[in-house]
Amino acid sequence: MDMNTGRRDPRLRTQGNPVHTRVLLTTILVGFLVVTLTGCAALLVAAGVGAGAAGVAYVKGDLESELNANPDEVARAAEQAFEDLGIRKISSGSSTLDAEVVGRTGLDDKVLVKVESQGEGRSKMRIRIGVFGDEMKSRRIHDAIIKRLD
Repeated sequence: MDMNTGRRDPRLRTQGNPVHTRVLLTTILVGFLVVTLTGCAALLVAAGVGAGAAGVAYVKGDLESELNANPDEVARAAEQAFEDLGIRKISSGSSTLDAEVVGRTGLDDKVLVKVESQGEGRSKMRIRIGVFGDEMKSRRIHDAIIKRLD
């Protein structure tokens, strides 16, 4: 407000309501935090090769993949991949419904490969390294398994 004339300064009208500005900034901040604090939930999808991996996604520490193979076949390929990569096999069990292969890296990180049947000749495989996951190591193991399924 101009003190001499008693009229409002026209420039003040373009500044907006402070309450609306505060709500807008809070909304933007919350949106930013939701997007950035989702951590490992971002999906990284890539085309599969060889044995017909339909896609690969790294989700919350697990590398997930859909394969054109039965759980028994994937478990055998995982055991061979462990051998190829120098991963010490701790245990292995499989059936036509599911499979699990557990190993340890040279640094004693646990390697877990879980496989579940998704129907005739299809499986979903999950690979996890350690407690929090390691995407690069998981991808190397995944690639070694796919190579053995060929």
